[in-house]
Amino acid sequence: MTKKIVICDDHILFSSGLTELLKKNTDKYDIVSFKDSVSCKQYLQQHYADVFICDLNIDNIDGFVLISELRKELKGTKVIILTAYYEDFLIQKSEKAGIHAFLKKETEANELISVIEMDINAPFYTNKGVKSHNNSFQEIDASVAGKFRLSGQEKHIIRLIIEGKTSKEIAETLFISKTTVDTHRRNINRKLEIGNSASLIKFANENNLFS
Repeated sequence: MTKKIVICDDHILFSSGLTELLKKNTDKYDIVSFKDSVSCKQYLQQHYADVFICDLNIDNIDGFVLISELRKELKGTKVIILTAYYEDFLIQKSEKAGIHAFLKKETEANELISVIEMDINAPFYTNKGVKSHNNSFQEIDASVAGKFRLSGQEKHIIRLIIEGKTSKEIAETLFISKTTVDTHRRNINRKLEIGNSASLIKFANENNLFS
């Protein structure tokens, strides 16, 4: 029986390669790929998918947000996050959100196919034999902090954002108002020229900020 698979990833070379890889290994997949969240969302609002494979950072939109917005359309669909950001708090957030699997982009084709073929009611799956990352966020390197003019408070807030805390939780942790946290977050986004938490995670990875 043919499975309809929808892929959403704005890295065109990766999504194209993934499509060819899946087609090479089996002929029972009907694959549709999108490089932007808007087109993907519109398609899924009109078409059923057996499997939805989604990156975490699509054209500056958080993959978690896209999946949440499509929750009604994805009922009965196996949802797989395929990402370069393999951190414990993201894995835990995925499981809590009811996502079926969380895989790193280095996943081999046979493992990905086995996940695609798993029963939709199977337990949450993440890659086997992967060294666990803890949730700590290293002190931001002085040169990076200086370059982007980050204050001590902003560095602390970045660490908490990376750990997955909401603005309300950050406010409670730092004993400041949520309005103050929101102001700091806007300033951080402006200084780092980013638009959301997924972009902040990408920035952290690219600047070797994770422990």
